[in-house]
Amino acid sequence: PLKTFILLSIILTLIALIITYAAVELATSIHPATMITPYVDVENVTVSGEGLIVKLIVINATGNLTITGGYASILETGQSAPLSVTGPLTLEARYPLLPQYVNLSAIGIKGLVSGTFYGDPMYIGFFLVAPISVKISISVSRVEYGNCTLNVFISYSTPVPIVINELSNVTLVDDTQSSYVFYVIGSIPESIYLSPGVNYTDITLDLLGLTQGARVFTCSLINGHTYTLYLPINVTYIYPTANVTDHLTLYNVFMAGG
Repeated sequence: PLKTFILLSIILTLIALIITYAAVELATSIHPATMITPYVDVENVTVSGEGLIVKLIVINATGNLTITGGYASILETGQSAPLSVTGPLTLEARYPLLPQYVNLSAIGIKGLVSGTFYGDPMYIGFFLVAPISVKISISVSRVEYGNCTLNVFISYSTPVPIVINELSNVTLVDDTQSSYVFYVIGSIPESIYLSPGVNYTDITLDLLGLTQGARVFTCSLINGHTYTLYLPINVTYIYPTANVTDHLTLYNVFMAGG
């Protein structure tokens, strides 16, 4: 009986050690699962003559996830638009262009993306801040002057139509001699339409024929001299919902014959 008891004790001890070892090995091989949560981010925000375009993308989309739509609102303007699906994980919203966008460097976007996850309804809320760049540029690219006639070539890039309404106090200075070539007294009415896109237009002024009056000191340029043209203009930006008028002073430094 004693030998039997000792033998059974040894067997039970070995079994207990084996069970303990297996439990430890199993515990060390199990790791907690990491929950991957999908979220929405901004792909880009662009501005064109059509309006403001916001493109979004769903990040960390795993499993059987299908995007069906949603909406997005612009905090600064209160505009809201439906999100249309443009790809498996990308969406797009379009808004009419407003005057406020010209002065904004970034916009706040909030909304909701809807879809399904393994057949069940799913919603992803978002609140994002995205940079926005509305670039409207107008500049003098070339100046020609001869026989008391000024030709100004204006380059521009704009997502909205622009109208040049008026020129005022146009002045051409000979920087080399520190003297006037001419200056215009008062304003010259204009109605020059600049269509959306990247393009150029030209303005011709017959200085001797201006009814507004001009002081002309010379009717030609001297090769090798440096000149500066000052061209103050009034412009109107034509937005779909409103017009905004602004005053710009364009100038161009150039060398005659250069």
